[in-house]
Amino acid sequence: MLEPLRQQDVHVTCIYSEDCILPCSFTSTAADEVVIQWYQQGALIYSFQNGEDEPDDSSMSLFTDEVSHGNASLLLEDSNIRSRGRYKCVVNTTMTVQESFVIVKVEALLSKISIEASSSEYVQCSSYGVYPAPLLMWSTEPSFPPGILQPSTKITPDSNGLYSIQSTVKKVTKSSHVTYICIITSKYRSQVWTASLLQTEMTGKDGQDLVIPCMAPKNLKNFTLTWTFTREEQHKEILTYYSENKKIVNQWDKHAKLDQDKALMGEGSLYLDDLEGSKQSGTYICIFSGSQAKHTVQTRVNISASRVVPQKENVNRKLWILAVVVAVLALLCVILYMFRKYRGKSKHSDQGFQRDTELQAMHNEQTAEDIPAENSPLSDHTNIDS
Repeated sequence: MLEPLRQQDVHVTCIYSEDCILPCSFTSTAADEVVIQWYQQGALIYSFQNGEDEPDDSSMSLFTDEVSHGNASLLLEDSNIRSRGRYKCVVNTTMTVQESFVIVKVEALLSKISIEASSSEYVQCSSYGVYPAPLLMWSTEPSFPPGILQPSTKITPDSNGLYSIQSTVKKVTKSSHVTYICIITSKYRSQVWTASLLQTEMTGKDGQDLVIPCMAPKNLKNFTLTWTFTREEQHKEILTYYSENKKIVNQWDKHAKLDQDKALMGEGSLYLDDLEGSKQSGTYICIFSGSQAKHTVQTRVNISASRVVPQKENVNRKLWILAVVVAVLALLCVILYMFRKYRGKSKHSDQGFQRDTELQAMHNEQTAEDIPAENSPLSDHTNIDS
């Protein structure tokens, strides 16, 4: 019996639900009769002899057209969790017996990551359909001392053996300038996904314009930027921007816009024109989605609307104001009339008093001239008796 020729072990990672090739090669000539056997964990699962195959499972096959060229590789279709393990390929030819081992891992890749505020005090990060169970870490920007964040993480398998992961942290401060960052790494470190969340607040005034800021993470390329509006549990799409082709789809064309040159550089601020009070008060959500990255900014916008006075009330108010103005003018006229009348009487009284004074002075002068003084001489025509 020929001693098997042992080849070096090969490590293969199969992607869940995709086809996977387990390599095996040998040295052969056209005249050789070839027998190929594949074992999984010591159990025979596939056999090929005299040009015919006997698979244990219909999802397995060889590249029969290439066997004559020394290719004994096994094709696993739609690989799953049961595809894991240690495989042995044994090739018997006329001259040799060759053995090789393939160590197979199966990985269900991360396909998405989500982060959201589960309540006013907590932030939750999650992902689904992952295998093996991934690693999850939290951080913040600005950063806090180690041990401040105390995540509560739950990992559960589904019926197919795939894992879902959910992790929650309590907000460390009520400040609206803290970004919470969740990082999920696959078990084999082939993938690193990042999600972040920033929640802020702004105020605006009815009839004016407003700019809602949103900046992409550094070095994010070929991203999609979406803006949505939420109010009273109703969600409306505002616009979507694709950086790869610079295309923009705007549902709020009359009220919202982007600066596309700035957006291409990662500044996705939303420009709102002519705010309409309560109609545009709500939460504006900006999401940058890129390769294995997602950044979310939730901005609560409160728009103070001017008070609208009903038409009837407005007319009544104008009439009331007019009545007040008329009354004030009438009062001023009365006061002016009384003032002028008072001044007229006062002037007349002053003139009478002055006239009386002058008459009295003249009378006094006449009286003094009519009465002779005691030492005045007698007139010449007076006769004196001797």
